[in-house]
Amino acid sequence: MDDPERMKVLQDADQSTAEQYRRFLSNKGACFLSKTGKEGEVVPTPINVTLLPTPVSRSAYEHVKAVQDPLNRLIDSVSRDVDYVTECVLPTTSVDYLAKRLLDIYHQCKDDEGKITLGMYRHDYMFHTQDPRAPEAITKGQFKMVEVNLMSAALLGTGNLAMQLHSNVLGHKMPDRVQPFERTLPPMVKGAYEAHKLYNRPDSVFLFLVAPDDFNWFDQQKIIDELWEVYGIRSLKMTYEEFMREGKVDEDRRYWVRGSEVAIIYFRTHWNESHYTTEEHWEARLKMEKSRAIVVPNIRHQVLNLKLFQQAFLKPGIVERYLNAEDSSKVRTVFAQLHQLSLGPEGDRAAQLAFDSPQGWVLKPSREGGGNNFWDDEMLEKLRELKGSEKREAYVLMEKLRPPHIPNRVVRNRPNSSPELTEIFDTTGELGLHCVFVADSQGKVVMNEVAGPLMRTKPASCNEGGVAIGIGVMDSVVFDKEK
Repeated sequence: MDDPERMKVLQDADQSTAEQYRRFLSNKGACFLSKTGKEGEVVPTPINVTLLPTPVSRSAYEHVKAVQDPLNRLIDSVSRDVDYVTECVLPTTSVDYLAKRLLDIYHQCKDDEGKITLGMYRHDYMFHTQDPRAPEAITKGQFKMVEVNLMSAALLGTGNLAMQLHSNVLGHKMPDRVQPFERTLPPMVKGAYEAHKLYNRPDSVFLFLVAPDDFNWFDQQKIIDELWEVYGIRSLKMTYEEFMREGKVDEDRRYWVRGSEVAIIYFRTHWNESHYTTEEHWEARLKMEKSRAIVVPNIRHQVLNLKLFQQAFLKPGIVERYLNAEDSSKVRTVFAQLHQLSLGPEGDRAAQLAFDSPQGWVLKPSREGGGNNFWDDEMLEKLRELKGSEKREAYVLMEKLRPPHIPNRVVRNRPNSSPELTEIFDTTGELGLHCVFVADSQGKVVMNEVAGPLMRTKPASCNEGGVAIGIGVMDSVVFDKEK
């Protein structure tokens, strides 16, 4: 990219800049809990963050933002179509244990009395361009969907703090640059309030289900504070196992724990079958769904979280079954090519695409969570291993997206250490859009909003880029300077 003003800011930064960033993040509570290496010791550590925000096309950003309303309605409408959901998921249940168990719970709950729906989503996109290194790469292309995250969408509380940091920097160094400064947390928490209001039990609580070694304490605490300070809603935080032991359902199907009625059960764990270590874990998941409590995500949305639905939506006429022509056309603009690897000629043809052009595809498991993808030679090796096996049906083949290469630097923070400021290197960004969706017990939509953006960035040389695994870092969005 050709931006001398940006390059000068990158070149002029030094260790004192990194120290200023660390102090800002610490002061704002933009931290994870990190292990120090001493047994049992964890300390707050500021998030890793880019020196400058990633530039994006304003028109492309506004377009993908406008897609979220019909996309959220599509997800909810499809999730209520029992026959179609079964048609999509059933063929994978012999090889995908998570899909099998989720579909089983889904069927056990399909005839239950209507429940309030609260969706706290994050939909992830990459800007797809033909030549990532071209000067016009930022504007020549469009955002394409990487995945929908309907469960445990993290960084809701801390994600906006990178934008606050970058806003301060731009104000001093590049004052003519514009950011989509949307505070993500208030709209998301307002959605929780709207669902709580529909539940109509003022003293009931919002319950976080977290992992025993949860490192995202600060992120969740910001949600807890907003719920209490703005709406007077109390929160509890428990592990799944604690809730299994202590939670009770009364004869009116209301969930109680530690003397409080639970209105909303918010999952920040148990998105993978490895988390369900006993049959009691699955029984507890069903018990939650059968209660009056609002589960986030409910079983309908958790099933729709399987990546196979991204492929299903590509089929002619499917999106149009649930949305009008205008909204269908809009939603289809963000779909990347995706192929389900079923056994038989169709799946074989899809697999052959990867052998014909290994650089153009990525092999993904059809479930939640990153870091399990196969690229390049590893992808081909995995496909050879899966050939003729039913296990291939648990994977999807996705078009490899080519986001622009953006020069940047990163401030890396470690526990009880001075921050490290990297040299300038090429990065690629992934844009997440946090959304909140609320529907009443009759399915009428009460709230459907885009809360705000979350940008995460990784080295352009790396395929995987999760923040949790230390490769990706927090970032924010700035609109590309108009020429």
